[in-house]
Amino acid sequence: MIEWIPFGEGRYRVERGFLLSADERAVELEEAVIEVSEGPGGKRRLSGRGRAPNALMVELLEDGQDLDLLLDLGGEFKFRLRAPAIHGGKVFAPGVKSFVQFVPRSPWEPVAEADFNSLMSRVRILSGARS
Repeated sequence: MIEWIPFGEGRYRVERGFLLSADERAVELEEAVIEVSEGPGGKRRLSGRGRAPNALMVELLEDGQDLDLLLDLGGEFKFRLRAPAIHGGKVFAPGVKSFVQFVPRSPWEPVAEADFNSLMSRVRILSGARS
């Protein structure tokens, strides 16, 4: 597989991150970061985390088992991770947030700013208030 991570080793702040369901509903991640590390042979690996309301993540999962992850790292650096491995908290009371960890299962897809903005204009972001 060709190198798909355009960043060197380090931790990078995510300006905006969203877990996205198949029907274009989303939950925003707070305090999100990605970490790039080097593995054997200098191959870069990516992982990340962000805080999200557990109950809203469960609500998203009602649309299907896989969620995508949209990441805006600022400027031209916008990406979509299709169905990453996601691990989160197990307390589902309203208002409870926990850190969600994610690891890609496949390379992320760069998203042009116009396409990112178009998608975000269609997305319904869930919040703690039921709608």
